[in-house]
Amino acid sequence: MGILALKIAGKKNGVSKLHGEVSRELFGEVWPNIAANESPITYVTNGIHTCSWLSSNLKELFNKYLTPYWQDNIYKDEIWEKIDSIPDEKLWEEHKKRKVKLLAMVKENSYEEINNITSKLDPNALTIGFARRFATYKRATLIFKDLERMTQILNDTNKPIQIIFAGKAHPADKEGQDLIKYIHEISMKPQFKGKIFLMESYNIAMSRLLISGVDVWLNTPRRPMEASGTSGQKASVNGVINFSVLDGWWAEGYNSYNGWTIGTNQEYDNYEEQDVADSNGIYYTLEHKIAPMYYDRDKNGLSKKWVKTMKNSIISTGGRFSTARMLVDYTNQLYIPLCNLYNKYCSQLDKVSEYQIWKNEIRNNWNDIQIEQEKNAENLTIDAGNEIEVFCKIKLPNISKDSIEAQVYYGQIQDSGMVESIQIIPMKLEEANEEQREYHYSAKISLTTGGKFGYTFRVMPKHEMLLDSANLNLIKWMEETK
Repeated sequence: MGILALKIAGKKNGVSKLHGEVSRELFGEVWPNIAANESPITYVTNGIHTCSWLSSNLKELFNKYLTPYWQDNIYKDEIWEKIDSIPDEKLWEEHKKRKVKLLAMVKENSYEEINNITSKLDPNALTIGFARRFATYKRATLIFKDLERMTQILNDTNKPIQIIFAGKAHPADKEGQDLIKYIHEISMKPQFKGKIFLMESYNIAMSRLLISGVDVWLNTPRRPMEASGTSGQKASVNGVINFSVLDGWWAEGYNSYNGWTIGTNQEYDNYEEQDVADSNGIYYTLEHKIAPMYYDRDKNGLSKKWVKTMKNSIISTGGRFSTARMLVDYTNQLYIPLCNLYNKYCSQLDKVSEYQIWKNEIRNNWNDIQIEQEKNAENLTIDAGNEIEVFCKIKLPNISKDSIEAQVYYGQIQDSGMVESIQIIPMKLEEANEEQREYHYSAKISLTTGGKFGYTFRVMPKHEMLLDSANLNLIKWMEETK
């Protein structure tokens, strides 16, 4: 059914940039004649309804310091730049209010027999939150991979850390339920009592307090299995700093100034190797980056670096990962092109039949296209900033030149022989010999980096009724001459 939908849908999209990339590779076989990374699947990254998830006291603070009617322009980046005008003390004071409220809820949520444990909750301690559906790929227990090391980190009396877990597993997901059971068992161990807390009866009200009351939002999905994720977006707009695997939305949201990452983009031979590497990354970052920054406080108990990171988090994600921006992208990139195509179909019904005939003819004659290189070197070693002109001749025995687009396809050749940083630009028709059905094209390639580059030519179908040229699964590459 998924492949059927991909075949007949006018537009296809993932819900983050990385999800779009993974989907193009995953469903590459649906369009076998084109490169998998060019499958006609785009992306629109998910966003949150900002004002639904922004805590009430921060909303009042934003009303005071941001542009009047800022809520009407949430998707505009310039609106969020004024977060810098909020005094550090004010932002931290409002955050601490949410934190105190959260810890009070944790105490109320606890069993009577562990009240003596929750009484140890410290509003001044670095507090990490993890709350979501307990699916196995989200790796809720990754932070406990090395219990001995985690014991040392959590029991540092100079830099205390407490972690709050919450969430639910699907009723039929036994493995997810086992994760919850394991976290509960860990929280009851002597070395973790008063350091790790597991909340029951997870709901939206609890979620609102968690995403605004903790200091750090932990997210540990197994890359690249997280399509988008939105809990981190809800946290960041509240000034809670993300500590996450570079997956889903965070792969495009992280900028090195607004939070921390877990792991890298590296691919691993097996899950165990990946888990060990990622967990070690968690421990190192907690010990050497997060805790030191949090506890680097002035005489007033304020960490300037921490609050600066909070502000960077809000500024860089507030508008960019909102539903307001998401809907603008859906409208401009997907809905309007589809509406325009619909209008073409409805206003030019006679052309619809012609379009069907055109598709049949172009499919029947596509393999007759011939592409030849003219006046070109095979590959180039040039300096950054240079511009080169390339040429090709295309023979179209049974196809109109108006039915194709000639393109030059080029990229940088790595030492391994792989081609990276691929660019595709349309070519200009320079000369037409209608009698011989030969057409000469040229294009100028501007290179921003130096190095060794390779290029080739190709032809794609073109028609006013064709929404994406890749939808027809037709592509003609220049063949190597022997």
